[in-house]
Amino acid sequence: MPVLFACLLLVSTPAAETAATVGAGSPAAEASAGDAGAEASVDAASADVERTGPRSRPQQRRRLGRYLEREVAPSYRYLDHGVLAPELAFGLPHVYRVGLRIGLLDHLTLGATIHWLPGEATPAWSPLVGVAFYRGRVLTVGAHYFRILYPPPVADLDPATISFQQRADHLLGSVSLSQAWFTGGFDIGWVRGLEVDTQPSSADPINQAPIRRDRLAGGIFIRIGNRRWGVSGQVTYPFLSAELAVDLRFGLFERRPKARWMPLGDR
Repeated sequence: MPVLFACLLLVSTPAAETAATVGAGSPAAEASAGDAGAEASVDAASADVERTGPRSRPQQRRRLGRYLEREVAPSYRYLDHGVLAPELAFGLPHVYRVGLRIGLLDHLTLGATIHWLPGEATPAWSPLVGVAFYRGRVLTVGAHYFRILYPPPVADLDPATISFQQRADHLLGSVSLSQAWFTGGFDIGWVRGLEVDTQPSSADPINQAPIRRDRLAGGIFIRIGNRRWGVSGQVTYPFLSAELAVDLRFGLFERRPKARWMPLGDR
């Protein structure tokens, strides 16, 4: 019996080792090991995203907050983030106008201006759009769009009187410099307006035929004030317009420290 048991032990040991060796090197075992490694990599990547994601978003918000809190000049054309600015202006040819603007992210200003004169069935209005490319403590560069509001045409028999509703749409680039309470600059760009056709096909001298024409346009502007209020004036050409305006600026959701209404030099 001992001899028979020893023989069986010698025969079974190599078979078991062979089976273990074959099982370890089989494709099924290698595939199983690869799947386990891939799952471990995915879990590690997910863990990295979970660790870095919540941190990166607050960091981006902090950077944006610091950017919106930096010191900039109180621009004439472009409002600070979260600032609402009503304004009242008097001038020619619009007689008067009332406007309202709001600033977003320091670089986008949206608003509208309106007047309602005798003889107009509905109020005349124009959108106001401003995009600031650069805003610093002294220099401001950007572009803006507006339309000159003209009074209604005069109903008479004078051939020299314009008999149609005029219009002039401006798309101008602007550059301004600021120092303490003073901001001044110039505009240059393009304007499309309705003019009297000097060679009309109609022989009617009373009712002139309008023609749309593109021209090079420019202007100058100045503002005296601080971050809360200001008095400004501007002139544009060749569709001549001039005005004097007063604006108030209220901080709805601005990020900069609150500005005082006085003194004048408080920016």
